[in-house]
Amino acid sequence: MTRILLVDDHAVVRAGYRRLIESRPHLKVVGEADRGSTAYRRILQGGVDVAVLDLSLPGVGGLEVARRIHARAPDVRILVFSMHEESVFIQRAFAAGALGYLSKCCAAENMLVAIDHVAAGRRYLPPELTEATEPASAVGLENLSRREFEVFRQIAEGRSVRDIAGSLQLSGKTIANYYTQVRVKLGAASAADLARMAVRAGVVHV
Repeated sequence: MTRILLVDDHAVVRAGYRRLIESRPHLKVVGEADRGSTAYRRILQGGVDVAVLDLSLPGVGGLEVARRIHARAPDVRILVFSMHEESVFIQRAFAAGALGYLSKCCAAENMLVAIDHVAAGRRYLPPELTEATEPASAVGLENLSRREFEVFRQIAEGRSVRDIAGSLQLSGKTIANYYTQVRVKLGAASAADLARMAVRAGVVHV
């Protein structure tokens, strides 16, 4: 039996995939979470084999949640299930510890295939994502560190330094320093410039 935690902030998405997953006798959904912090606490309680994780979560983003899970519970396999198909997200998800990556545009049956792959310890990336283009290089996002990228993403979504500091459990001064580093690396003069870059790279959608 493969025990699965569904992490998505949309209840209807979780409900639909719970029904799909539990149509297979060897798969069982043992929990759901609508935000990263809740998912992380549930993982630490044990009893989860695979976390199906969205990247666009309120508060702590999916990439940071994946990193924390991988660091504290490396036996839990992470399958990212996201609307983002850009290579910058795919590469960073695997770097954060994910074993599989699946687009929300995929056929429903692909979810079952992906879960079986990662539960067995095998990497999963469907062919259509293997051939993903790389818009991030146009704005230099590959030069950002993991933490800088997370700050960049949240700033581009319009979150304040205070909010970002709370979600990442860092001081406001530390986040402000990261913000400065991001602007210097990307040659941006303001948060508005960063938001435009994020839209062009597919990091945020309007």
